[in-house]
Amino acid sequence: MSREEVEVPAYTIVNIFSLFPLLFTIYLAKRHVAGSRQNWYYILASIITIVILLLEIAQAALSGREGTFFLLIHYLAYWINFSLTPAIPLVILFYLGFSSLSTRAKVLLSLPVAMNVILSVLSIQNGWVFTINEANLYVRGPLFLAATLISAAYYLLILLRLKQIEKHIIVPSRLLLAMVYLLPIVSTLYQLFFNEEIFIFSTVAIALLLYYLIMQEASFDYDLQTKVRNRVSFEHEMHALEQAKRPVCIFIFDMNNLKQTNDAWGHQEGDVLLANVAELLNQAFGSEGRIFRVGGDEFCVLVEPQKKTDCKVLLQRFKSLVEETNEVRVPSISIASGYACFDPTKGSTISKTFHLADDAMYRDKMEQKLKLRQ
Repeated sequence: MSREEVEVPAYTIVNIFSLFPLLFTIYLAKRHVAGSRQNWYYILASIITIVILLLEIAQAALSGREGTFFLLIHYLAYWINFSLTPAIPLVILFYLGFSSLSTRAKVLLSLPVAMNVILSVLSIQNGWVFTINEANLYVRGPLFLAATLISAAYYLLILLRLKQIEKHIIVPSRLLLAMVYLLPIVSTLYQLFFNEEIFIFSTVAIALLLYYLIMQEASFDYDLQTKVRNRVSFEHEMHALEQAKRPVCIFIFDMNNLKQTNDAWGHQEGDVLLANVAELLNQAFGSEGRIFRVGGDEFCVLVEPQKKTDCKVLLQRFKSLVEETNEVRVPSISIASGYACFDPTKGSTISKTFHLADDAMYRDKMEQKLKLRQ
């Protein structure tokens, strides 16, 4: 077969197209570096993936070319490729919070990458991981899976880390996020059984882009301070419920002591207080309702009533949780509440129902003030 008739490997074409989502990911992440220094780790992981993809494209182009120059370049490309492979999941671990570990812990965590780099360098001489034969073709060494196995171990650490921090991150769909993180693991396992096809890093490229898009979507719909949905999301939800003519119970909660807490304890304690209220709302309504922060110290919960739904029971569950929390919390949580239910068959509107719930909340607030004066 002549040189002109040599087919371009399928993975090379996939790698070329995978460069574009990675460049887009870097563009998005760079725009938000000011909001999160951790984004630099995400950018670094994307850059390393681009380098490896370019090297794989170069390897396919160099394969079989005669001459000492092409042979040396081929060796260099494979050395860098094998050296960098486990660096991607390691950098992602730093992005997920491992950067805050002690220097000693970070060194220990990075040791497999360093050992892999040394192994790759030595392979140029002894062929442990790879070698390039006289025809300038790649030949696997007995330890060629070392980089893949180290990467797989790091990806498993990523999954464990995500499990550890799942309560502290905001995602529209945890199932979707899990599928995104499983992509590199599945492609790594595929590589173990089908060694001729190389799709690991094109899959990593797609996973990096999807993860960032998921995180950005969450930032539009969620209040990052309290980890619940924001006002924009609330208004969209209300509009959808009214258009669909679905019944819904609207709960409104307004904190009584946020300003006093900020003045006496500082705004940091006020932020903690808000987060505590959001957490208690999740505990009381999480399985049956959707929680929103609609103002500085105001929350709403939407509960679509089922046969066994009892709004009074749900509200009392929340109040009991607040009382239990206040037994050990200083400053204590003081919050007014009210609710009203929207029934589209009775000629009302969801806007009127919201105002009824708001009125009920203000009545409760006034009653609490009167009790304090007595």
